[in-house]
Formats: sequence, C-alpha cells, structure tokens
Amino acid sequence: MTDEWADLQYSYPGDSPDTAPANTTNVYGNVKQMYLLKKQNRSLKTLLAVLGWTYSPNMVPVLASPTLRANFVSSSVSLMTNLGFDGLDIDYEYISNSTEAANIVSLLKDIRLAMDAAATNGSTPYILSYASPAGPARYSLMDFKGMDQYLDFWNFMGYDYAGNWDTLSGHSSNIFGDKSNPASTPFNTSSAINYYLNTGGVAASKINLGMPLYARSFSNTNGPGQPFNNTGAPGSFDESSTWDTKALPLPGSNATIYNLKKIGASYSYDASTKLMISYDTPTMAKVKASWIEKMGLGGAMWWEVSQDKSGKDSLIGTVVKTFGGEKKLDKSLNRLDYPNSKYDNLRNGMPDN
Repeated sequence: MTDEWADLQYSYPGDSPDTAPANTTNVYGNVKQMYLLKKQNRSLKTLLAVLGWTYSPNMVPVLASPTLRANFVSSSVSLMTNLGFDGLDIDYEYISNSTEAANIVSLLKDIRLAMDAAATNGSTPYILSYASPAGPARYSLMDFKGMDQYLDFWNFMGYDYAGNWDTLSGHSSNIFGDKSNPASTPFNTSSAINYYLNTGGVAASKINLGMPLYARSFSNTNGPGQPFNNTGAPGSFDESSTWDTKALPLPGSNATIYNLKKIGASYSYDASTKLMISYDTPTMAKVKASWIEKMGLGGAMWWEVSQDKSGKDSLIGTVVKTFGGEKKLDKSLNRLDYPNSKYDNLRNGMPDN
C-alpha cells in the first residue's frame, strides 16, 4: 500500500487501521463513506465512471481486441462489486468509426451479461449507462439501436459547445441555435436530442440531459459570436479560462448577466474588460428543467457537483425544485448487498457504523 492510498483510506473519523482485526481486509476512506451514505439514503445510487476524456485514448487498442475487451469487462465489474457501486457509466470519448461502433456494442453486451451474472439471488440489478456526445460528427457514428438494448440510460453531455479551442466566442451549453447570431451557437442540444429520439430510436425517458457546473470564458471579445484572444486568461478550474460556477460572479466584476430564454443560454459580459463568461444561471437551470419535462426526458446530469453553489443559488437544487422537489425523484432502492466483495466490512454491510 502506498502512502497516498493510506492517507485516502484513513482520512475519516473511525478509519484507523487499528479498528480492524489484524488478519482482515477492510475498505475505508471515500469508498466506505459512499456506502454509509447509501445506507442512510436508500434511493442514492453510485456508479463507477470509467475512462473519460483523459483516459479514452487508452481504450482504442482495448476495443480492437476481444481478449483485452474481456479483461476490461472482468476488471470493471470486479471493481464495481468489490467497492459497493450500483453500476457502471462508460465514458468513451469518442467512437471514431464503424468498427469501433460495433465493438462498443459487443463491449456493452458483455458488461451487461457480467453484471446480470453478478446480481445473484434476485437482488437489485446493476445499472449500466453511457456518457454520450452532443456533436453530430460524433453521434452520427454510433449504433444507437445496438447500444440501447444494453443500457439503462444515456448521460447526454450537453456542454463544451464552445471554448478556448475555438476562434469565436460562443455559448457552451445552449438548448437551441441562435438564428440571429448563428456564430454564437456552433452546436445545440435540441438538434442532438431529436437525432437520438428520431434517428437513434432512443426513448426520451432513457436520456438524462447533462449540464455544466463550470463556465467557459472568452477574453478580449466584443461578445457572443465574436473573435477573442485568451492570452493570459485566468481560471479557477484545472485549465485556463475555465471557472467553477461557485466562483462566479468574479470579485470586482462589472459584468452584466444575460439570460437568453429563447435559445436556452446565459452568459455574463464585462464591457470594461471585454470578458465574456458562458455558464448556467439559476434562471437558465429553470429553463432547462422545464425543457427536460416538456421533452419527457429521464432527468438531469451534471459535471461536476463540487463546482456548484450552495443554498438558493445551487443549480442542482434549482432543477430539483423545478421538477417538483425530491418527491418527484426516483425512489427505487439502491444495492447494499455485496456478498462477493473482497473487503470484509463492505461485504458485511459496515456493521459497526
């Protein structure tokens, strides 16, 4: 065990290794705390997200090899059952050709079979979801029918429509295109979701609309759809020109906030510094929640919760309130039984907590 893992393992009260008998293997730290939260909140489900933007390139040779795919299935399902998760979320960014599209279907099928085999004795089924793209060049390559039969839901990534990789400033998570300023909306959620529904044949109730809890900023610009120069652009996230929502408005800013309900986008603009920041406001969270209900979608998803504000300014809280409160959320029970976990305390249901 590395020192870093030891620090993670024993960072909560009661997590000292001295609490376990000498010859047992227990799990502590974040994994233990998530399990305890599930015991306290029986509708809370945790899924292990695999890959993501950073690690997806490592998946290319795996998808191409039946042997490596089998290893991936075995290891991911083992992690899920050993650590007490309710399922897996596969975040491969992105399918690049028809061969990969077919191999993703095979992978999801094998994961589903392994999950079902692990859900023994009539216990709660494991959940399998997929983080799916919003760009037409990406989703047009996917085998929706093949994938959908193995998925419980799709986490539609409705963000990063514009950013510091572009030449023009734009809205990063708009619902509709802006006909009066098309350069400001290179992508839009509505067109993508309608493709999922009408061409892909995915049921609306299986799609969760993903929304950002971070902001994309554009320095030295005259506003949406205009050139920008991000030289020296600051940020509060792990990359330049990207801000946590909770960091906004910026201290000392004279920015005006714009809520464009017609296109489902919001942003701030400071004319004195020529800084535009594209992000969701509470007003826009309400608009998106209402659109989710209108479209009959399954729900909402965010990246990522630590970036949200608290209290009345919470975007997550605003969406839940617009839905009608917690009573409208899914109340199906989570899984607490992991008889094959290699960790004694998790396998026994954390009896001492």
